[in-house]
Amino acid sequence: MAEPLVRDETPVEFFREQLEKAMDHQRVSTSAFTEYYLVNLLARAVRRGLGGSAPDVDETPLALLYVEAVRASRAERARLLQSLGDQALFLSGFFADSLSRRLLDLDYCRSLGGFAYARLSREAGRPTSPLFEELAARFVEFSDLLQEVSEATRLNNVQSVVRLYERWLQTGSKRAAQLLQAQGIAPMAAPREALPQ
Repeated sequence: MAEPLVRDETPVEFFREQLEKAMDHQRVSTSAFTEYYLVNLLARAVRRGLGGSAPDVDETPLALLYVEAVRASRAERARLLQSLGDQALFLSGFFADSLSRRLLDLDYCRSLGGFAYARLSREAGRPTSPLFEELAARFVEFSDLLQEVSEATRLNNVQSVVRLYERWLQTGSKRAAQLLQAQGIAPMAAPREALPQ
């Protein structure tokens, strides 16, 4: 029987299910606290994003947001670093394909997001430091999870192999390579070696 078009569940329940599927598929495990954080990041995206663009994303470039955070008071710095990390994680997960076609590229977004979480984890006296330390250390892995959730929730039936290949060339993502192999394409060289210098 076909899955119903409208489901009676909250965004948190929906994204928990989608994230668990992606984690099983990619063989990724994490603490319940980190999983809860990722699910709530996605749920906040739905609540804030229904009216237009991506949630929590303002027009300030990520690098300028980082500079603003560094110059801010301690409490404001923590808020800005968390916002920066969350924005970068959401963008590099849900909008990875569109990042490769813009000035803001996927590597830049992932690097800056991981750096923001790492700096936040080093802030003295923060009970959430282990969470942000894990988000920093495994940023690419968690971004890949969000990419899978994004792909599973899109209303399309044909995956763009060219965009997937471009993502693999740009990032060297293991997940992108596995998806290419599932499409019958076997990437042969390391992505950075494949590009002419």
